[in-house]
Amino acid sequence: MKRTSLFCGLLTAALISLPASATVPTYVDVELQARSNLIVNDKGFNVPPGTSFNSISANLNDEGQVTFTAGVVPIGGDLSRSGAGLWFGGHGKGHFVAVHEPPPGDPKDPPLMLISDRPGINNLGQVVYRTSVDLSAYVLRKYDAATDTSNPVSLLPLTPTSIDNPGISDGGTIGFKGRFGGGSGIAAVGPGPATLYAFDSNVDPTGYAYIYSPATSATGKIAVKVSTSDYSHNEIRLFGGPGDSTLLVADKATDGASPFGGFDNGLAVNAHGAIAVVVKLADGNVRAVYRFTPGESGIDATEIARVDPAGDVRVIDAFAPAINDDGLVVFRGEDANGQAVFAGDGKTLVRVIGKGDAVSTDLGPGQLGQHDTSPVFSGAPAVNGYGDVAFVAGLHPEGNNQEEWGSGVFVVYADRPVSDDTIFEDGFDTAANRR
Repeated sequence: MKRTSLFCGLLTAALISLPASATVPTYVDVELQARSNLIVNDKGFNVPPGTSFNSISANLNDEGQVTFTAGVVPIGGDLSRSGAGLWFGGHGKGHFVAVHEPPPGDPKDPPLMLISDRPGINNLGQVVYRTSVDLSAYVLRKYDAATDTSNPVSLLPLTPTSIDNPGISDGGTIGFKGRFGGGSGIAAVGPGPATLYAFDSNVDPTGYAYIYSPATSATGKIAVKVSTSDYSHNEIRLFGGPGDSTLLVADKATDGASPFGGFDNGLAVNAHGAIAVVVKLADGNVRAVYRFTPGESGIDATEIARVDPAGDVRVIDAFAPAINDDGLVVFRGEDANGQAVFAGDGKTLVRVIGKGDAVSTDLGPGQLGQHDTSPVFSGAPAVNGYGDVAFVAGLHPEGNNQEEWGSGVFVVYADRPVSDDTIFEDGFDTAANRR
């Protein structure tokens, strides 16, 4: 791990206060939130029998509230009638708070209701996601735990024909990527009307060559990778509004002084404007995870981990990392034993959890894994302000990977000091004692 000070000539003002120094926690307890399996095997846990979710990412906030989506949720126990659902809960409890059923259609070719593979959540228990019918009729939706309701969000005066990667700030600003005519752009809505922040050249000739998957911070800023003159020239920028952007880092093709040959498309951003992203180092084409933090003298670039065929991290997966407000970065990869989730701050790196690890489940002692060489984890991990990590993984009985227990949504809790008078909502005084 390596820390450098990166200052490219294009980096300018609009600096953001530095976060507190990250500290890598000790992980003490793993808790199952929900589990789905083939109905011929068992009924699942905290989901209706017959529920199916795969290739999804769970999310969580500082209150320990967890959310995820499922593409198939039986309605009223009827396996022949299903919709796409949003699950909300935490601390081992929860249920689908919204299930969206597709409209009637041809029985031989029924329409399919689709839903975000990862919902956005803020610390007030507000969740944003999008639904669509057969990749059309996109609707941005917001669930509010305070009222237990999910409602469409008006995007006027904008009229995007598609919506992706919605995220929500603690102030209620929702950032997303939309399709506008023949091109794409990033936009935000709430509390006021929707506003287009940036766009590609298919929307307007003055735009970027391409705009990738954005991430929205707790303060409402949007971080995104953009291709500038062409796909070989890329930057990562932080947007605060139309015409308000700060360059965080550029690739070597754009800035010859940059040590980075490229960036993965997905990234994460925290409340201080620090971003976490997987990079390809120009020297040797080595993959690494980096944190870029705006500071008083430019952008501070901190290496969290890099691939080493004989080291602790053998592979870094092509999923966006997560970052909390202290700068702790969590990502998927592989060690000598197989797939794992890691957490690091630039000084210390720990394996949070991985293939073969023992977990407690509703069916008894289990292990993370698959019956074959399929990926153990689904989607990207999430991290909250305490360092707790949410993830989705395959599951089987302890010692027998040929019996499938389906896929589980888990939270692994970080050990943290608790004062004598601190009692969580569920009545326990520590994360480890919640169960």
